[in-house]
Amino acid sequence: MKNLHRLLLATGLAALLSASVHAADSEPGYIDMGQLVPSAKGEYVEINLSPSLLKFAAKIASKQEPAAAALIGNLKRVRVNVVSLDDGNRKGTIEQMDNIRRKLESQGWTQMVNVREKNGGDNVNVHVKQASEDVIEGLVVTVIGKKGEAVFVNIVGNISADQISEVATALNIDPLKKIHVKMKHRAEEPEEKA
Repeated sequence: MKNLHRLLLATGLAALLSASVHAADSEPGYIDMGQLVPSAKGEYVEINLSPSLLKFAAKIASKQEPAAAALIGNLKRVRVNVVSLDDGNRKGTIEQMDNIRRKLESQGWTQMVNVREKNGGDNVNVHVKQASEDVIEGLVVTVIGKKGEAVFVNIVGNISADQISEVATALNIDPLKKIHVKMKHRAEEPEEKA
């Protein structure tokens, strides 16, 4: 009898996970990037925030940060991965990031930022999936960092273009905060005269 209960519980959990994955796949701003392979000794972080967790976070934030709470409440899913690179996972991780970038381009995402620093510096791409001129329904950040780490961020939901830095700050996504600063800095630089 215990085995039957375990089997039913396992089957139920598998069905819930399958439904959750299927629901995410149908969201226009979602990208399945698979699993990143951890390095032998380095850092590995994986954060997956579902709609229910985001709504919970919005409720908690609503008393002290109502604007951030409203923004987080509009998000459907957030995934953040950070993995240290070593000889065992570097090649595969870079190939995986390049495949994701090509997939985004082929599916009509717009490349918003492309940074290639000299001498093995940061390699950063930011792609957005626009619902309209003013609303983004998906944002993907891919970073191959000079300090030997890879970062993948996928934010799904309705985000206005000027809320990107608020999302980065509210969810503490450093690569996205840094990218926004770089973009803002470039926009403020005076144009060169011909």
